Amino acid sequence: MRLRIIAITLLLAALSLGARRRTARDVPVPQSCTPDVNQKLSILIGSGAQGPVDNVMVCGVTISASRPQPGGRHGAHEILPLTVVFPGGSTKLVEVVTNDDLDGKITAPVKAAVFAYGQAFFDNTGHFAAGIHDVHCSTHRGADNGWVVVNGKKYPASCPSY
Repeated sequence: MRLRIIAITLLLAALSLGARRRTARDVPVPQSCTPDVNQKLSILIGSGAQGPVDNVMVCGVTISASRPQPGGRHGAHEILPLTVVFPGGSTKLVEVVTNDDLDGKITAPVKAAVFAYGQAFFDNTGHFAAGIHDVHCSTHRGADNGWVVVNGKKYPASCPSY
């Protein structure tokens, strides 16, 4: 088990290094939400990841309507709480966090189909196994352009080319 965790950590580090060498790219939204879409996040959660990881995808269904999070030093946010199915059939709660200033106010009703691509985080998640934020056009080196799709509508619709 320990060797598996080391191998996964090295693989993720290599993927991260490769990402730093390129400019932001647009990643397509999958055709359907399958457990394989959530595989990278599943590996990160299983490995006990602590720090943020760029370029992670998640898909699932909201367990309740989105809710606002009051503004702080990074502005106001919306929380989209998802039930996510992982390879092997396990499920976990994962939050998608959008930034009203960077993403626009993105809301979702209960039982909405949601896809998100951005930066995974594992601290300050409360009862969620993980979270995905930075779901907007890339704002830092090494990150692809992020997005959120709620019931088939993509935010942002596109990102500028540089």
